[in-house]
Amino acid sequence: MAAILRRKLPSLPSLLPRIRPFSALPEPESEFHQTPDGTDPTPPSDTKHPLLRLQLAIRSESDPERVADLFLSSRHVHQFHSSRPLFSLTVRKLSHARRPDLIRRILDPFLTDPNSPKVEGFLARILTLYSSAGLLDAAKEAFLRPSPFTKSDLSLSALLSGYLHNGRYDELKSTFEEAASKFNISPGTVSHNILLNGMCENGEIEAARKLLDEMSKGENNLPEPSIISYNTVLCGYLKQGKEEQFDQILKEIEDRDLEMNVVTFNCRISRFCKKGESFKAEELFDVMCSRGIQPSVSTFYHLIQGYCKENNLNSAIGMFKKMKAAKRRSGSDGVSPNADIYNMLIKNLIEKAQFDDALWICVESMGRKSLLPFEDVKCIVEGLVKESKVEKAKYLVEKMRKVLKGEARDAWEKIIGDVFEATASSQ
Repeated sequence: MAAILRRKLPSLPSLLPRIRPFSALPEPESEFHQTPDGTDPTPPSDTKHPLLRLQLAIRSESDPERVADLFLSSRHVHQFHSSRPLFSLTVRKLSHARRPDLIRRILDPFLTDPNSPKVEGFLARILTLYSSAGLLDAAKEAFLRPSPFTKSDLSLSALLSGYLHNGRYDELKSTFEEAASKFNISPGTVSHNILLNGMCENGEIEAARKLLDEMSKGENNLPEPSIISYNTVLCGYLKQGKEEQFDQILKEIEDRDLEMNVVTFNCRISRFCKKGESFKAEELFDVMCSRGIQPSVSTFYHLIQGYCKENNLNSAIGMFKKMKAAKRRSGSDGVSPNADIYNMLIKNLIEKAQFDDALWICVESMGRKSLLPFEDVKCIVEGLVKESKVEKAKYLVEKMRKVLKGEARDAWEKIIGDVFEATASSQ
């Protein structure tokens, strides 16, 4: 029953990745923007395009063997190799099906296939896909084997990122240390940033600080640190609550004339919110926006969480509304809330008996294909009924019925069935 109560819409896979509020990592795939002939790799939006049809077929296929066959049978399609969404979708489906054998079956041949792009970005993508499925041994094997791919900091950083995201910090450090002697690769700024991140996540914040100092002084021909380098250590000090060191890093960022980005501001905003000074965090939010820096989901998460902890729900809801109205570079409006934001707001609104606000936020979460725990929705229904807002309660019940299917809908009916009966009997 518990599993059913937590279920999201049955027809959709989870759209919520593990939250990394202050991730300073690069996207290893980002270097592979073009096909070998220099053409745009992005397929047209027409659903008749074979790659889009293939994605739809793979998305709806439940048999992992069939998923692998569909993928492999389309290697001749124009722009196949440059379709990152297709590769990611297929590996994700096979990973969820717990079929590492099929993941290797579809990816291994690309390392020797003469028709594969011979650009390092493609190798970095394959390494990243192995790592995303937890196949780090396969990723290391692919990195070490002789191949026509040029290897530099790009592919090294893809391998190191795999170790980082899978929590294998010792292998991250040993591979980094062996890069020059074993692989003839001099780690660049990106690889150093990944190492810094690994040190911070592994609780080695002072070692990360020492490395950052060495980079900033140019010792041992180390690359110059970027804002990402400083952000990584800044976040490390934030997590450990070391305010003096946090301020020192901020001062160095200013002294070096580095341009603060959304991650830098997120760290500063989170710090104020943790100290119960969310009004200062919102002032900083306004400064960030005035500089043309676009807020992220994490920006709003920290502000909404801060106001909720301070029992200032009106301000929390105000930030939620700002979130929906935020302008994006693409020209579209709104930053999409994640499940954590919806759950946090709803629980606090229920606790304060603000059921009208809870109702519209709950309905919006359904529109985002993210359902709240059934018990929370039940609490909203019961609260509305107690306030004699029976029509609103019935509206919410019907909305739930429309989006649920199968066992999830049966579970909802069982939970909600006695609410109106109890109300009728008390009148």
